[in-house]
Amino acid sequence: MRQFLISTFLSIYILTLPTGFAQDVTQWHTPEHGSPSLSVTETNAIVFSTDGTRLAVATVNGIAVYDTYTGKEVALFSTPLDNVPALAFSPDNQIIASANADATLDLWNAHTGEHIKNFVGHTYPIVALVFSPDGNTLASGSFKEMCLWNLTAEQSTPASVLQGHRDMVTTLVFSPDGKTLASTSFYGTILLWDVETGQIRYNLSAHTASIVALAFSPDNQTLASGGYWSLDAENTIHLWNTDTGQRLTTVEGHTDPIFALAFSSDGRTLASAGWDNTIRMWDPRTGKLQSILEDSTTPVLALAFLLDVRDSYENALASASLDGTIQLWHMVPMLRSADVNMDGVVNILDLTFVASRFGQNSPDLNMDGIVNILDLVFVGQHIAE
Repeated sequence: MRQFLISTFLSIYILTLPTGFAQDVTQWHTPEHGSPSLSVTETNAIVFSTDGTRLAVATVNGIAVYDTYTGKEVALFSTPLDNVPALAFSPDNQIIASANADATLDLWNAHTGEHIKNFVGHTYPIVALVFSPDGNTLASGSFKEMCLWNLTAEQSTPASVLQGHRDMVTTLVFSPDGKTLASTSFYGTILLWDVETGQIRYNLSAHTASIVALAFSPDNQTLASGGYWSLDAENTIHLWNTDTGQRLTTVEGHTDPIFALAFSSDGRTLASAGWDNTIRMWDPRTGKLQSILEDSTTPVLALAFLLDVRDSYENALASASLDGTIQLWHMVPMLRSADVNMDGVVNILDLTFVASRFGQNSPDLNMDGIVNILDLVFVGQHIAE
């Protein structure tokens, strides 16, 4: 009887929920607020902060930092930098790292634009940068090698050098726990490194050409990789088990190269974007397409889920396009079954989840001491309101 009531309760509740992702979009453009010198047609690198609240854009004339929500310029590094192929935010948004054409690195105050430090160690140009989750290490990728820089030490030389790729390192990303570093190369190689030992844990082989998009799931268990261009790979996304190095599933749908990947904070959604001007939302467990966002008119180069939500931006996804368009997509979760908490079974925990949506900690919504049809009536009354 209880199982029947739960299923009935959940079925009626689910009918009142949206069945897809909303298409409500807030949009602005770079450059804004008096930075005509930063032409987006000459953009070299563009990157969101980890929480999505900041956006850094590098051009031949400098680096501008914007507030993602408002489009307001919050910092400008006007010193000519020649060519900046890579940028990275520290986890606390206080520092920006930039790679230079002369194979050196610079650290900047993300709020004032003040130069903090310069690092020298690579022989060839640097095309990939990423901070560790604790902000104490900066990883940089160049031809055949990666350098790990200890930002808590005084020296400006690499703390360690990792070698394993046979060509240019194109993308770097740390796992959320900081224990694993994933790197990709121009010819499609993905290596997983043990950060503590500097040893290769796995060589993931599937892509047949350059990879420029990587993303770890929040639980560290899954790595998503996006193919840049290959007639064989057909612009695919691969999902990998980081504990075993095994490929979990392959996702196909994009018609052109993939430039950006991002997991939602709960790990239930993977967003992908690229040269086909679309953003696609996937269920990373099954590889099934959830929704397609198509308001972009040019290729999307960067994605980030907003973790520091403000006002009406709850559950928002930020995207940055080639023409300087920044969009905030107001997301509505997709729920299509009575397993609303998505744990694989329909039981009292799903009813508790529903109750939480009505501000209650217990499925006994009318607080009469038992869970029964009267609680369903209570839900109906709230829906009517």
